[in-house]
Amino acid sequence: MQIAVERALTRGAQLRPDAPLSSWMFGIVRNAWLDELRARGRRARLFAPEESAERIGDASRARTRICWRCRRRWRALPEEQRAAVALVLIEGLSYKEAAHIMEVPIGTLTSRLARGREALQ
Repeated sequence: MQIAVERALTRGAQLRPDAPLSSWMFGIVRNAWLDELRARGRRARLFAPEESAERIGDASRARTRICWRCRRRWRALPEEQRAAVALVLIEGLSYKEAAHIMEVPIGTLTSRLARGREALQ
Protein backbone atom coordinates (compact mmCIF):
# COMPACT_ATOMS: atom_id res chain seq x y z
CA MET A 1 0.00 0.00 0.00
CA GLN A 2 2.89 2.33 0.69
CA ILE A 3 4.06 1.99 -2.89
CA ALA A 4 0.56 2.69 -4.20
CA VAL A 5 0.13 5.79 -2.03
CA GLU A 6 3.58 7.05 -3.02
CA ARG A 7 2.81 6.57 -6.71
CA ALA A 8 -0.57 8.28 -6.32
CA LEU A 9 0.99 11.28 -4.62
CA THR A 10 3.77 11.64 -7.18
CA ARG A 11 1.42 11.13 -10.16
CA GLY A 12 -1.60 13.06 -8.95
CA ALA A 13 -1.58 15.20 -12.07
CA GLN A 14 -2.46 12.10 -14.13
CA LEU A 15 -5.86 11.72 -12.43
CA ARG A 16 -8.57 12.72 -14.90
CA PRO A 17 -11.24 14.98 -13.39
CA ASP A 18 -14.04 12.74 -14.66
CA ALA A 19 -12.47 9.48 -13.41
CA PRO A 20 -13.45 8.05 -10.00
CA LEU A 21 -10.62 8.21 -7.48
CA SER A 22 -11.25 4.61 -6.34
CA SER A 23 -10.81 3.21 -9.85
CA TRP A 24 -7.65 5.24 -10.36
CA MET A 25 -6.24 3.96 -7.05
CA PHE A 26 -7.23 0.35 -7.87
CA GLY A 27 -5.30 0.74 -11.13
CA ILE A 28 -2.24 1.96 -9.26
CA VAL A 29 -2.50 -0.87 -6.71
CA ARG A 30 -2.96 -3.41 -9.52
CA ASN A 31 0.12 -2.17 -11.36
CA ALA A 32 2.18 -2.14 -8.17
CA TRP A 33 1.02 -5.70 -7.47
CA LEU A 34 1.99 -6.82 -10.99
CA ASP A 35 5.41 -5.20 -10.55
CA GLU A 36 5.85 -7.10 -7.28
CA LEU A 37 4.83 -10.40 -8.90
CA ARG A 38 7.38 -9.89 -11.68
CA ALA A 39 10.08 -9.09 -9.12
CA ARG A 40 9.20 -12.18 -7.10
CA GLY A 41 9.44 -14.27 -10.24
CA ARG A 42 12.92 -12.95 -10.94
CA ARG A 43 14.01 -13.57 -7.35
CA ALA A 44 12.56 -17.09 -7.40
CA ARG A 45 14.52 -17.96 -10.53
CA LEU A 46 17.72 -16.69 -8.97
CA PHE A 47 17.50 -18.07 -5.46
CA ALA A 48 14.98 -20.93 -5.16
CA PRO A 49 14.11 -23.00 -8.20
CA GLU A 50 10.77 -24.82 -8.06
CA GLU A 51 12.44 -28.21 -8.16
CA SER A 52 14.03 -27.62 -4.76
CA ALA A 53 10.60 -27.69 -3.10
CA GLU A 54 9.91 -31.16 -4.48
CA ARG A 55 12.75 -32.59 -2.39
CA ILE A 56 11.27 -31.54 0.93
CA GLY A 57 10.75 -34.69 3.00
CA ASP A 58 8.01 -33.61 5.40
CA ALA A 59 4.43 -34.94 5.60
CA SER A 60 3.04 -32.12 3.47
CA ARG A 61 4.95 -33.13 0.35
CA ALA A 62 1.80 -33.79 -1.71
CA ARG A 63 0.37 -30.43 -0.68
CA THR A 64 3.62 -28.75 -1.68
CA ARG A 65 3.47 -30.33 -5.13
CA ILE A 66 -0.10 -29.14 -5.62
CA CYS A 67 0.93 -25.67 -4.55
CA TRP A 68 3.79 -25.58 -7.05
CA ARG A 69 1.49 -26.85 -9.82
CA CYS A 70 -0.97 -24.08 -9.07
CA ARG A 71 1.81 -21.51 -9.13
CA ARG A 72 3.07 -22.80 -12.48
CA ARG A 73 -0.43 -22.63 -13.93
CA TRP A 74 -0.89 -19.11 -12.54
CA ARG A 75 2.41 -17.96 -14.08
CA ALA A 76 1.50 -19.61 -17.39
CA LEU A 77 -1.63 -17.48 -17.70
CA PRO A 78 -1.34 -14.46 -19.97
CA GLU A 79 -1.15 -11.25 -17.97
CA GLU A 80 -4.62 -10.12 -19.12
CA GLN A 81 -6.21 -13.31 -17.77
CA ARG A 82 -4.23 -13.12 -14.53
CA ALA A 83 -5.40 -9.55 -13.99
CA ALA A 84 -9.04 -10.48 -14.64
CA VAL A 85 -8.91 -13.45 -12.26
CA ALA A 86 -7.11 -11.42 -9.60
CA LEU A 87 -9.48 -8.46 -9.71
CA VAL A 88 -12.73 -10.44 -9.80
CA LEU A 89 -12.00 -13.67 -7.92
CA ILE A 90 -9.31 -12.58 -5.48
CA GLU A 91 -10.09 -8.89 -4.88
CA GLY A 92 -13.85 -9.39 -5.18
CA LEU A 93 -14.52 -6.50 -7.55
CA SER A 94 -17.59 -6.46 -9.75
CA TYR A 95 -17.19 -7.11 -13.46
CA LYS A 96 -17.95 -3.45 -14.16
CA GLU A 97 -15.28 -2.20 -11.72
CA ALA A 98 -12.69 -4.66 -12.98
CA ALA A 99 -13.43 -3.78 -16.62
CA HIS A 100 -13.05 -0.08 -15.78
CA ILE A 101 -9.71 -0.64 -14.05
CA MET A 102 -8.40 -2.79 -16.92
CA GLU A 103 -9.83 -0.28 -19.41
CA VAL A 104 -11.63 -2.98 -21.45
CA PRO A 105 -15.31 -3.69 -22.23
CA ILE A 106 -17.16 -5.99 -19.84
CA GLY A 107 -17.43 -8.67 -22.55
CA THR A 108 -13.66 -8.73 -22.94
CA LEU A 109 -13.23 -9.04 -19.18
CA THR A 110 -15.77 -11.88 -19.07
CA SER A 111 -13.99 -13.85 -21.79
CA ARG A 112 -10.57 -13.33 -20.18
CA LEU A 113 -11.97 -14.45 -16.86
CA ALA A 114 -13.56 -17.56 -18.37
CA ARG A 115 -10.34 -18.53 -20.17
CA GLY A 116 -8.33 -17.89 -17.00
CA ARG A 117 -10.63 -20.04 -14.87
CA GLU A 118 -10.52 -22.84 -17.42
CA ALA A 119 -6.73 -22.77 -17.60
CA LEU A 120 -6.39 -22.85 -13.81
CA GLN A 121 -8.77 -25.80 -13.46
